[in-house]
Amino acid sequence: MNRLTPALAFAFALALGTGPAECLAQTPTRVMVRVVARDAKIIGSGVGGAKVTVVNAETGAILAEGLHGGGTGNTQLIMNTAHARGMTVYDTEGTAGFLAELDISEPTIVNISAAGPLGYPQAVQTATKQMLVVPGRHVEGDGVVLELHGFIVEIQEPEPLTPVEDVIDVRVRVRMMCGCPIEPGGLWDAADKEFAARLKADGAVVASVNLQFAGRTSMFRGRVPVPESARGKDLTLEVLVSEPGSQNFGRHEIPLGP
Repeated sequence: MNRLTPALAFAFALALGTGPAECLAQTPTRVMVRVVARDAKIIGSGVGGAKVTVVNAETGAILAEGLHGGGTGNTQLIMNTAHARGMTVYDTEGTAGFLAELDISEPTIVNISAAGPLGYPQAVQTATKQMLVVPGRHVEGDGVVLELHGFIVEIQEPEPLTPVEDVIDVRVRVRMMCGCPIEPGGLWDAADKEFAARLKADGAVVASVNLQFAGRTSMFRGRVPVPESARGKDLTLEVLVSEPGSQNFGRHEIPLGP
């Protein structure tokens, strides 16, 4: 029985377009990246999107970077539909993503990172994945999924540096990282989460109360007492939102006046 020598096998592979030369000829290589909020939807333009960076893991060279923007995706498909293996979840019309084009000529290990939501600096989190990318082997569709944990927490009352009195009225807006709403009985149920406002004096917690739903979607409120012992110290107001079951935690802190 005749056998092909390694050299002849390589030559046939090149002629048929199935060998390494095929990969080299298909650069740049496309890689779709999706940035998703933990237990929620895609992080889109409505919350400022996310910054995506693709770096050569060996050299540190930036291969691609840009803004992950667009819509938050199909709620029914993402949140309410059982996901079968290989099923398309995020690659729907208008859904946010970042399509990186990598100019590589050989298999390359890359670090793909995302930071967001960019519209709310106090809520920004990051996530990174490392993977091997092969020239000409495009990663499209749902793409590479990066998941950001947390909540967007915004203290709306009081304003920073507001002078304190005996009681601080606190009003806060809390949403998922994609901007999705939180309310009692909603798809993102407030009953599963803890909302706490804490007064700090010189960095130490001196008063803490649980915030209650304020009657409007994503809004919560409460009243924090100011102990006499806190007078004359550097005061800050911190709001913490916790949901250990989904591994989501959020925080916002502002300085108060004397």
